[in-house]
This record gives sequence, C-alpha cells and structure tokens, in this order.
Amino acid sequence: MRCARRLCLFFLMSMSAVSFAGDIQVFCAPGLRIYLDGELMGTSNSREDGLFLADVANGARRIRIEKDGFVPQNIQVEVSKFPIEVTVGELSPEPLIRYKTETDGGTVKQLVGNLVVTSAPQNCVVEIDGKPETKSTPQLSIGGLAAGEHTISFSKPGYDPISGVVEIHPGAEVTVRGNLKDGKVEIIHEGRGSLHVFSKPMRCTVRFRGKIEEKIHSKLNLTQIPAGRYPIVVSIRGRELSSNVVIIDGQKTIVEVSFIKGDEPFVISHVPR
Repeated sequence: MRCARRLCLFFLMSMSAVSFAGDIQVFCAPGLRIYLDGELMGTSNSREDGLFLADVANGARRIRIEKDGFVPQNIQVEVSKFPIEVTVGELSPEPLIRYKTETDGGTVKQLVGNLVVTSAPQNCVVEIDGKPETKSTPQLSIGGLAAGEHTISFSKPGYDPISGVVEIHPGAEVTVRGNLKDGKVEIIHEGRGSLHVFSKPMRCTVRFRGKIEEKIHSKLNLTQIPAGRYPIVVSIRGRELSSNVVIIDGQKTIVEVSFIKGDEPFVISHVPR
C-alpha cells in the first residue's frame, strides 16, 4: 500500500512537470514579428501554424503583431493555468501620408542629405557611386545626395583600396572617414532636429524611438533627435496608426495625426527651427 501511494505521488508530480499551463498558440500567417509585452518572441512560420509561446507567466499579457508596411495589431490576453489560442486577422496596409512641402520660386525642395569625407592620409581619391572626387583638403563636403544607400571608395598609390556603403537620410549630414592605413571605412551620422505632434483627439499615446510618451496637451514636443527616418505609432483606446517620419537637421518635423473618420491619418511637414 505504501509503495502504491509513492507511485501515485510520483505520477502526480510527473503530470505537473509536463503541464501546458501558460502556453499561447498564436495562429497567423508566416513572416510576422510576434512581441509579448514588448519583447520580440520570434517570427511566425508555417511549421508552428504561426508561433507557439510556451511557459508564459500567468496574468494580463499583450501580444503585438508587426510587419513592415502594415498597421500593427495589439491583442490583450489573460493567461491562466490552461493553454489558450489567439487568431490574428489580416493586417491592413499602412495609411497613405500627405506631406506638406514648401516651394521656392515654384520648385519643390527635395529632401536630400550631405556627406562630409575625411581620410587618413589626407590626400586621396574618393569615389561616390563610381564618380571620382580628388580629396586634397582635410575635409571634402558633398551636398545634395539623394536619400538611400551609396557606395564610397578610397584609393591612393601604395595602399590597398577600401570601400563601404553609406546610407544618406533626408536632411542628415553623414561623416565618413576612409582610413587607408588601417584598411577600414568609418561612418558617423550627424545632425539633429525636433518633432512636434498634434492629434485629434488631443489625448493619445505616442511611441517613438523605443519610448512611450503620453500626450495630454495640445502639442507633444521632442527635441535633439538625430536626423534620419524613424517609425512612429500613435494610439488611442485600442486603435493605432503608424507611419514613418523624417527628422531633418535644423528643422522641425510637424506630425498631425487624426483618428476622425474622413480625415487624413497623417499630415507631415517640415519648417525651419
């Protein structure tokens, strides 16, 4: 009898060890990024019919589903001792954005970036996308480069040529140092601007550069932001709008967000600081 009790106790302990409590099955299409309480858990795949989250702590949890070019989805779940399942609906494409652009003499100002080139040693030949420039000064400034990736190369007799890829953000100034002596290309992004967010309704939550800001006044001001392109997510009471904004060196980026039916979701403009 005593032996039977021990076997029963062992069986119950074994059952507890393989409990499925806290598991979440996320049913969705492959290729979606799945976050749990802000932490990336993985990318959905056909093998798991989405993504299977094991041993999730009990309590209220938030699942976020993201894919580039689409509006993210947030799903609130309550995790208990029983496994649960979540079905993700089809993601909606990001809303179109209208940009207010200032004109000068009838010509639209194109958003471009600038490149500052330094090197070791000082005198060398620099090529940007195959176009050569003779560098005979401490700094070589190249303005009006279109946003996107550009190939830069450095060469000088007696040294092995070196090359790299530099990404130009609209309104940003990027410094590149070609160190022929050490055989490497070093890239530094420079330039700062500010962000001003207006919204309808006035109260909302803004997620920008990994931080969450509660907007409770008519305008949310964020300053000293490195120039470049950033995603922005604005939410109210379970609804979300997301887009990308460009921070330009020395300028204010103004974002007008509206959740009102019939309004354009995002209107973005830039003005001098």
